[in-house]
Amino acid sequence: MNFGKEDVFQAGEKFRGYVVERLLGNGGLGAVYLVRHELLDTLFALKVLFPDVAAANDSYVKRFLREAKIATRIRHPNLVAVHDCGFDESRGLYYLVMDYVSGGDLRQAIAFAGHFAPDRAVEVILQVASALEAAQKYHVVHRDIKPENIMIQPDGLVKLVDLGIAKSDDIKDSLNTTTESVFGTPSYVAPEQALDAAHVDTRADIYSLGVVLFEMIAGKPPFDGPNAPQIIAQTLSEDPFPDIRDYNPDVPAPLAVLIRRMCVKERDRRIPDPTTLLAEFEKLGYRLERPSSGVVHYAPSAESAPTVLSVRKMLDKLPAVANDTLSFQTDDVEIKAFVAGLKRKKAMHRVVVALTFLAGLLALALVISLFVQIAS
Repeated sequence: MNFGKEDVFQAGEKFRGYVVERLLGNGGLGAVYLVRHELLDTLFALKVLFPDVAAANDSYVKRFLREAKIATRIRHPNLVAVHDCGFDESRGLYYLVMDYVSGGDLRQAIAFAGHFAPDRAVEVILQVASALEAAQKYHVVHRDIKPENIMIQPDGLVKLVDLGIAKSDDIKDSLNTTTESVFGTPSYVAPEQALDAAHVDTRADIYSLGVVLFEMIAGKPPFDGPNAPQIIAQTLSEDPFPDIRDYNPDVPAPLAVLIRRMCVKERDRRIPDPTTLLAEFEKLGYRLERPSSGVVHYAPSAESAPTVLSVRKMLDKLPAVANDTLSFQTDDVEIKAFVAGLKRKKAMHRVVVALTFLAGLLALALVISLFVQIAS
């Protein structure tokens, strides 16, 4: 379902103790505004769900409220905190108030820099991994790790945002119990998540984070195509995950191996959790100070490249309004039908393999029987 963009607030308008400064971004489902608390004189981000969206499908409301519930339970320097949430009856408007990140997202940074040097890319990834480590302690799986959901402050501190489609064992609703549902963004979704997002664990986030790291260094994602089904087909194929050195030969071999370990298509062979991932990076000379301060120490021999601090200059060149800050790519009927078709084909392939194997055994038994008869 595609909703038109709306102007919910105008600059200078007051709303529940906040003064609207300007629109930060909007999409098909809602908008985000920069607001200033009237008494504290502090800036926050106000995220709203369009009233016609809320009225059309309560699943959007559930996702919106889910983000607030999860974000208020997990406090971490690399997660955007939610401070308030509610429903304004006079406007028919669901809203939440969260930290304002005065920078851009990783998608903008990649577009500006083209690609990152490996050490600078790891600098971002370690901070996201630290956020995922905190989320795992609360049994939360993000399920939509992608550059658009990774914000970078001008000082280099990284913030993971958008827990709207996260899976939490502690918050039970239709988003948790729906089977064989498709959540996430095609280029970054793990194979098991493409088949059934309702039963994934933190290893799906590890895969997505590995894809983001691959894209930061290579300048493009490992799997790409003109539409979602073609991208998912590559994700679900028997072909192994690409080697980053085919795109950037300067990547150190140990780091290239670690990226592939993050993105092994077979879930049970993948790096199992964020804590293990951080330990593996530390073996390569990368470590994140604890508690997270936004400062990452990396091997001194690693070369420099455009850093995340370049985002400040980049923002002056970009339009003030970002695209689709609230997009949910979860209801694509074409994707669901495509995945269902692939599952049927795989099931049929397994049946054919099993029948072929049985036929081979039967033929072998007949040959053995024949030899026994001749020998006797």
